[in-house]
Amino acid sequence: MNKINKNNLIQTTLGELVSKEKKSIISGPFGSNVGKKFFKETGIPLIRGNNLSTGEKKFKDEGFVFLTQEKADELNCYAIKNDLIFTAVGTIGQVGIIDEKLKFKEYVISNKQLRVRFDNSKITPLFAYYWFSSYWIQKLIRQRNVGSTVPLINLSVLKGLPITFPKSINVQNNIVDILENISQKIELNNKINRELEAMAKLLYDYWFVQFDFPDENGKSYKSSGGKMVFNEELKREIPEGWEVKKLSTCCKIVDCLHSKKSNYIFENENKYLLQLENIKEDGLLDLSKKYYVSNSEYKRWTTRIEVQDNDLVITNAGRVAGLAQIPKNVKAGIGRNITAIRPTKVEPTFLYYTFQGAEMERQIKLNTDTGSFFKSLNVRGIKELFVIRPPKPLENEFERINLKNRRMRELNSEQNQKLTELRDWILPMLMNGQVRVGEIESELGMAAEDGERYIKKVVNIERKCTNIQKVILAGHILNKNNTEDFGRVKFQKLLFLTEYICEIDLNSNYVQKAAGPHDDFLIRNIELDLKKHQFFDIRKSNDKKNKVTYTSTNSAKSLETEFLINFKNEAKKVDALLEKLNKFSWNDCEIIATLFAVWNNRIIKDQPISNDLLKQDFLDWDKQKIKYKNRLEGALSWMKNNDVVPYGWGKYIDKA
Repeated sequence: MNKINKNNLIQTTLGELVSKEKKSIISGPFGSNVGKKFFKETGIPLIRGNNLSTGEKKFKDEGFVFLTQEKADELNCYAIKNDLIFTAVGTIGQVGIIDEKLKFKEYVISNKQLRVRFDNSKITPLFAYYWFSSYWIQKLIRQRNVGSTVPLINLSVLKGLPITFPKSINVQNNIVDILENISQKIELNNKINRELEAMAKLLYDYWFVQFDFPDENGKSYKSSGGKMVFNEELKREIPEGWEVKKLSTCCKIVDCLHSKKSNYIFENENKYLLQLENIKEDGLLDLSKKYYVSNSEYKRWTTRIEVQDNDLVITNAGRVAGLAQIPKNVKAGIGRNITAIRPTKVEPTFLYYTFQGAEMERQIKLNTDTGSFFKSLNVRGIKELFVIRPPKPLENEFERINLKNRRMRELNSEQNQKLTELRDWILPMLMNGQVRVGEIESELGMAAEDGERYIKKVVNIERKCTNIQKVILAGHILNKNNTEDFGRVKFQKLLFLTEYICEIDLNSNYVQKAAGPHDDFLIRNIELDLKKHQFFDIRKSNDKKNKVTYTSTNSAKSLETEFLINFKNEAKKVDALLEKLNKFSWNDCEIIATLFAVWNNRIIKDQPISNDLLKQDFLDWDKQKIKYKNRLEGALSWMKNNDVVPYGWGKYIDKA
């Protein structure tokens, strides 16, 4: 059933938007009907998993096998312009769209895909693509996996996927134009990076593989008769005077800790461990998804090395020998199955392209262990790798030429990550009315020429919550922290701290009450809405304590998806704060919230701050606060150590 909210947005499910024609939503044929024996060199292309992704590409229009026209007609599982394709088995969350720019007019889906054909009078297919390829829907699809051993979704799961979209097709198209322009900027950066990489590899091949570097007369060395000598380690000729050395003679090689994977805990935005998925196939890092760990765990994981600019990281297992170079302004720990290589007596860009060459690829294969279950490249094998060492001036010249291009690739990659974050951010912000299409169009210039400038602008838009967003945030807090001693006092304090620390404007009006900052109107309206929408059963005990309890219903889980959509930019910070406070009693939360409030008040009033002044303000808050006198110093110390400190955001909290 469709719902239309006050912003003229329709809330429904995918199944309500399909075309009225027969077979508008289908699964692929049975596997035996589309096996290898039917594959041809030409004909109707068959879509398989390699043609879809969870990344930037709408559709990978290559790598096909083909079916005859007769076989395709027999299967009758065609995909044509504007159809969406979903992976049903395996890497669920993958989605693609057949657009007019593709090579073929029609395709056939395999037994591991689902195909959707929309009613174009209701929804623009490209808008549907951007929605269903968003990170939050991908996450939801993975959560709705119905497979036992292999991830699986069926037509029922697909039809039930939620979607929110503008009723107006024109507004949908305007939003699509914005998203398309951002995608085009991302693709342009990728194209530039591919060309820069190809240029560097070509030069490396000429100079250090074919040995046609410019000699002292400016001629190509080997082609003009330069003297070559046989090298025993490489089993090939190299220029006279060149050397071949083990990697360990010019680099520090450091293995990761062989330890149990740490829990994901956000305490500091700079404390994260690189994972295999951060290492891209193009030799760059993707830091859009960081694996944060606690400060203490980060210190433990970086006892051997904290990787920095110019270091290489190489994967040991899974995608063996996946390689990336650490860019400027990045410092991180290395997680499991990763080895760090720090160049000490070799130029870093030269070393990177040495690893990208055919000779190093050959050596890595020889030094890779083939186990019974998977291949691995251990530190011992990495240390045995040989590196060709040309005369220093030639190595320096290669570095001079290619370092600038490497920095350009790093900047383009960083900008693409920001543009991707922007693209993911725009859709939910437009959907909940936080920004308007016109505002984004004017800022973006409809060309996304300067994504970073735009990001800096839009992230500063004041975050004001609607009533339903307040309910979503409150429900998320309850889902995360509804422990045995949880009651209204702790709920109110967590809501207050979340608002003020994460800078989410709930339009609150807190006053000083005995139990700390309190907004009776806010908390009671949120409780009423939580009950009205049947997310929580809220009851007050009949004894003297009058304790309020919050019991979740089956519908409460749906708030988590809404939280990711509506609080995409704040989600990590909110969850990190809730994780810190989860172990504390309601008394502890009262102390922390009150200390935070008096501290923030002093910042707002530009008054002097010291532990003694904050403790006195705390005791002056209410006469009942005296019972906590001996706990204040420890609480202030904990707040400082865990970065639960104010910066003057929000309203001054006065006496009631």
